[in-house]
Amino acid sequence: MLTKWDQAYTELKDFITGNRESEIDKDVIAIPENARPEFYRLFDIVRTTFLEENSSNPLSKSGALSDTYTRVEEEVINLLTLDDASMSIGLHRFLGNPQNQLIRGLFDPLFDLLRGKTNVEAFGEEASRSIENFFTDLYRLGYGKWVVLSLVKLLERSKSFHTPLRQPSFKEMVKRLPTHREPVPLPSESQHLSFEQERMPILVVPVFIVYSAKIDAYIAFRSEFKSATLVAADINERREWHTFDSIREKSGPVSLKFDFAVYIADCPKDLALIADSRMVLRSDLIIDCMGQGNWHEDKLESARLCHEALKSKLGTYIISQETVPQDVREKPGADIHVLAVGLNQSKLVPIINVLANYKN
Repeated sequence: MLTKWDQAYTELKDFITGNRESEIDKDVIAIPENARPEFYRLFDIVRTTFLEENSSNPLSKSGALSDTYTRVEEEVINLLTLDDASMSIGLHRFLGNPQNQLIRGLFDPLFDLLRGKTNVEAFGEEASRSIENFFTDLYRLGYGKWVVLSLVKLLERSKSFHTPLRQPSFKEMVKRLPTHREPVPLPSESQHLSFEQERMPILVVPVFIVYSAKIDAYIAFRSEFKSATLVAADINERREWHTFDSIREKSGPVSLKFDFAVYIADCPKDLALIADSRMVLRSDLIIDCMGQGNWHEDKLESARLCHEALKSKLGTYIISQETVPQDVREKPGADIHVLAVGLNQSKLVPIINVLANYKN
């Protein structure tokens, strides 16, 4: 019995055969302009039916995340009176329309199948692997964004700030200038919230800062510690700092893989700088988000190493989308906490309480 994918693929091949001006083989891809709309309509149906028949669970989970993320993003935009919220293009596509993003990895494999460069069985294996890879990476990243925006919502009526960085010159990007000291820019109120980060920052600053009326404090979020290009002109001596050398000596760069570091202060100026080329600000709290899979042993060990290196004042919170066995929840110890949150915002309240108690 033919599946929907078999039928869709046969219809696509029949369209190519019936269109005399179309030619697709190992050496040539020629589709006349007037035939392209119908060709790509059928092409997309083939990709979509494969996804629906072979990856229904990732598609279902992605749809649920997309719905909840879209809802909280709209709520946060209204709460902070923002114009928009942005992130990388691929992740934005995934959270906006998971199906369209998950089938993007099937573009080349399906053309290879049509050209006779592979067979149906090999296509199925490659397509399934591509969907799984896309889903695993994008779901974890998207889940982390949902967690952070949910925390922002739970912080209640707020304002948003960003720290503007100047664009470095080519010389600064390729060669660190030993005598230069870069002024730390002051955060300013913003109508735009962005998760995007600089690839080669002159200084490392928060991705964004929010003021929380709920706890009467400023909260900064930053993902990925990295060494900046330049040395900051002024380090806030009221805060605690680690040198990158001391961190590397303790545990190496692998321990710095987490989703977000969180910082709390009474004024945004105290959160303007996260790191320069020498030092990184001691975090108040670390958040790591796990979307799915058997992550327990590796992530608990990574969290332990990260905590030993960074000594986050309020510890590390591992947020799991899936149910976590009781022995795993109890295993980490006092400074590492595991919360099975799913897509339920109310289960993030313990983090808000920790921040509020620390502030007060």
